[in-house]
Amino acid sequence: MRKIDKAKPIQAFSDFVRKNKPVVWDDCDAQVKREAREFILLEEQFLLCGYTEIYIDNEDCHIDHYIKRALNNNLCYDWNNLIVAVNDDDYGAKYKDGGNGVKNLEDYNLIFNPVNDQTQDFFRYTTDGKIHPANNLSQTDFNKAEKTIAIFNLNHNSLKTRRKDLILTMNALKEGGTENQDLSGILEEQGFPSFVICMIENYLN
Repeated sequence: MRKIDKAKPIQAFSDFVRKNKPVVWDDCDAQVKREAREFILLEEQFLLCGYTEIYIDNEDCHIDHYIKRALNNNLCYDWNNLIVAVNDDDYGAKYKDGGNGVKNLEDYNLIFNPVNDQTQDFFRYTTDGKIHPANNLSQTDFNKAEKTIAIFNLNHNSLKTRRKDLILTMNALKEGGTENQDLSGILEEQGFPSFVICMIENYLN
């Protein structure tokens, strides 16, 4: 999970909210939603799922409300509450909003918010593809990191396997003569850039 630097809302979104004063998400015009999703994904998240870091290059994603509407609909049209995520019930946004995820507003105090927090500073990875709390965290931050991993199910077998496979690819590229500084660019469309950077800095030097 990486920090998302939010930009200003796109004009179409701002204009729609100002003119129509929508209350629920279903009030939003489909074209406005599409334009908002495309802008957030490309310009703010660089084609990465905001929670899992899966690379997104197709339509299989949606705008997620980080603080879900069922708990606080006042943030329904708050641009800083909108994060694009992959469509998968087993991890990420849908897992957060499901039965094993966030239960009440207080739970958000126990996890990291990729819009507000420097989330990449609180996690580390190992060559088996697992994500862990970073070393040398305070007990509070350690607990938040653990809870964040659980709430988004970031150690789901599918995610661990994809990250683990990336290490095999990185080793093969290294054996073929690729320099460390070139790996991130070559593997950009494989996703999981935080994992790639962690492997380069800690395991491939």
